[in-house]
Amino acid sequence: ISYAGLLLILFGVVLLIAEIKVVSHGVLAIGGVVAMLLGSLMLYDVPETGGIRLSWLVIIPTVGTTAGLVFFAVTMGIRALYRPSVTGSSAMVGRVGVTRSALGPEGQVLVDGELWRAVSEDGRVEAGEPVRITAIDGLTLKVARSAQRP
Repeated sequence: ISYAGLLLILFGVVLLIAEIKVVSHGVLAIGGVVAMLLGSLMLYDVPETGGIRLSWLVIIPTVGTTAGLVFFAVTMGIRALYRPSVTGSSAMVGRVGVTRSALGPEGQVLVDGELWRAVSEDGRVEAGEPVRITAIDGLTLKVARSAQRP
């Protein structure tokens, strides 16, 4: 076994892992794939093994599968960055709820099964009407009438 080939394969794996952790726009991933490919070709010293080498039918699917998995992981990570927040106050803004008591201008609103204190920005809102959350101030929702039902 050629230690240079083995080190190149390990270096390629390190580069692929670094691609997941560092934003390099694919440069580290390409370097990792090339290092794995070259390391696989150099893995066995041909004179010492009597001509034994890794077959292209082993190298290409292995490197291709590894590259595909890293590409998939990076793609999913990028999608997660651009997805809207699902927690915290920013996730509440824009949701629709139903007034449990008349808002004149304060009262209670039911949003996603939770009861919140709310202040109407549209003046008086009767109980049972749909409202859209426009802002959050501490534990108080600021709401406006909505045509959409939850």
